[in-house]
Amino acid sequence: MPRVSRTPSHAGSWYERDGGRLEQQIEGWLAKVQASGGPAARAIIAPHAGYSYCGHVMAYAYSHIQPDRVQRVFLLGPSHHKYTRKCVLSLAQEYGTPLSKQAA
Repeated sequence: MPRVSRTPSHAGSWYERDGGRLEQQIEGWLAKVQASGGPAARAIIAPHAGYSYCGHVMAYAYSHIQPDRVQRVFLLGPSHHKYTRKCVLSLAQEYGTPLSKQAA
């Protein structure tokens, strides 16, 4: 069975299409975050609007993650395309981003 990959549908509009430029933006936002000195986050809630509007807020949220301690990532978000009262799961086995493909 072929691998199902979700393409980055908002690249070029909500965030940079070019991976190098996107990485520079993210690194810039993360560099401006002041370390809080608190414990590592076990969960975060972060915005996902256009990065030019909320990139600095996302950087603050994600700066509290210690990547070497992460065992599982669970993404939960609303459907922007179809109303449903049920939980809907994607069939994608990987998610494409301008930075790389990530396994689902």
